[in-house]
Amino acid sequence: MPSATVNGTTLHYEVVGHGRPCLVVHGWPGTDHTYLRPGLDRLGERLRLLYYDHRGHGRSKGAGRDMVSVEQLADDAGALAAHLADDQVLVIGHAHGASVAMETALRHPGRVAGLILVAANPGELGMDESLIDALDTPATPPEVEVLQRVPAETDDELEATMGALALFFLHGEAADPEGVFALATFDALAAGRLMQSLNWWSAADRLGRLDVPMLVLVGRHDVLFPPAQAERIRRRAQQAELVVLDHSGHLPWVEEPDPFHDAVAAWLDRLEPAGPPAPAPAT
Repeated sequence: MPSATVNGTTLHYEVVGHGRPCLVVHGWPGTDHTYLRPGLDRLGERLRLLYYDHRGHGRSKGAGRDMVSVEQLADDAGALAAHLADDQVLVIGHAHGASVAMETALRHPGRVAGLILVAANPGELGMDESLIDALDTPATPPEVEVLQRVPAETDDELEATMGALALFFLHGEAADPEGVFALATFDALAAGRLMQSLNWWSAADRLGRLDVPMLVLVGRHDVLFPPAQAERIRRRAQQAELVVLDHSGHLPWVEEPDPFHDAVAAWLDRLEPAGPPAPAPAT
């Protein structure tokens, strides 16, 4: 697995596919990027996917592990994008990774050409928002509330917590939640530091500054980052398109792979429309 040293830390990454470079930002503090694969690898048919682990996470443990915040991870993402691509990149972010993706675009606008946000949350309420703007629909199960609010003290505890949370990730009866984090490594310290940062973080009042194309995807049955949160982003961002996948929970690329990939492909087509048809051959 190749690596790049940026901002005083070493980030390990993997490259899949070909085409326009696209940074893939994983969510779930204290885990790593492996849960996103192989489902998102299909996007490699037209994008050069740049998977990586955040500092202090997965294979990127080492220097800077004590500096895990949304802002620091966004700076790392911007630096990694500059290291791996000559031009602007697209950025895909899932869950907490979508928060880092938004912060990356805000802090490094010259690096980001567009955002794909999956199961995203813009953070704490903005100046003109009320609780009704962020109502969780469907209601967040109390078990999820407890699992998200009680920090794990050890890596083993974090692994158990994420295994329990994964039971709520998937909506379909045939889903296999046990396989979600099967390849992941866990770091409770990194998880605690990032969750502390996320508790105070918000992009709500800053989304209007983002003049880049955005695709916001959410499962209708996502009880962790429900559609109401995605709608907050759509209302506040300048160029946000919202797609709700009707039969999915928190991992729509797993439960509705074809609709998910069709939505991304259609957005990419609008982002980079095909050129004019080739002239007919002379007769």
